[in-house]
Amino acid sequence: MHPNFRAAQPTLPLSARWLAWGALFALALAVSGPVAAQTKGLDPAKPGVAVYPGAKHDAATSEFLRTSLQVDGAAYRTADDVAKVAAFYKGQAGVQAMGDAAKDSAAFTAGCKEEFNAVLKKKITTGCALQITVQRPWMDMKTGKMMPDTLVSIVKQP
Repeated sequence: MHPNFRAAQPTLPLSARWLAWGALFALALAVSGPVAAQTKGLDPAKPGVAVYPGAKHDAATSEFLRTSLQVDGAAYRTADDVAKVAAFYKGQAGVQAMGDAAKDSAAFTAGCKEEFNAVLKKKITTGCALQITVQRPWMDMKTGKMMPDTLVSIVKQP
């Protein structure tokens, strides 16, 4: 065999790799820092913003957020598509979109403050209490399986 020859390694199709990276990126958007050791965790019943109607709390994914990603968050699942979930959050008072929603993801902030910035000479948004990410499909990080439903992650900022 030629010394520069490498046997083909099994890989995911390009679209699956992009979805996996997209899922990781969406979760990374929700992560801005480690959770203090003394936090009790975001209460899934009262996360500080309305939970999408009909979405069910996902205890396993919420636990993954807390233990593996070390963020204070809760995850919820729904069969509805990203556009419908994004429209719901756009309509909530105090919730701001972080850019435009895509077909497979959307991100929002909530509980933000506005402060006047003397250098920029305008009001800027600071100190957001929550970040909300919506993604479909999403990767179950414990199993590596792509999930076909919509995941809503609500993460409390430190």
